[in-house]
Amino acid sequence: MNMKRLATQLAGIACVATLAGCANNDQGNLVVDPNKVNAIIAGALTPPPPPPPVIVEEAYVPGPNDVYIAAVEERDVVIVGGDTFIWYVGPDGHRHRRFYAHGDHRHDVFARRDELHRVMANHEGHLPDHAIAGHGPEGHPGGPQANHAALAAGKAPAPAPAAKPAASSKEVKKS
Repeated sequence: MNMKRLATQLAGIACVATLAGCANNDQGNLVVDPNKVNAIIAGALTPPPPPPPVIVEEAYVPGPNDVYIAAVEERDVVIVGGDTFIWYVGPDGHRHRRFYAHGDHRHDVFARRDELHRVMANHEGHLPDHAIAGHGPEGHPGGPQANHAALAAGKAPAPAPAAKPAASSKEVKKS
């Protein structure tokens, strides 16, 4: 029992001597750097920075007037006879009037234009030819499908299995 007690006392003395050496200078005075203490306390009290925001692409459903709305200016949206029309320049170089909706829907046209500009920013300045489901970033659940990763790796997706022709009821097996 005395041996245990002696070992515990020696371990305590060694610990105190080690810690005292860290906190004292050569003359035996206590050394404390207030700047370092403040930096440690401030670091402990400061909350960690928030995680970066997750960018989620909005779903895009093409509309019949999207080509005209994407390039529309305020002067091109007019109300005629209570209906909303969009003026556009056709392939022949002449201005044409396209019906949008009954009533005053100028606000809807401009809101859709802003939405289309966000979609175009994510697709190299062009509108996609097909509907796009909203998805998160790469590798996020609900994100791009696995075929997208396979195509990026240079592998072609597996072809769909061929359908078997249905057996006709007129064909009778001969035995």
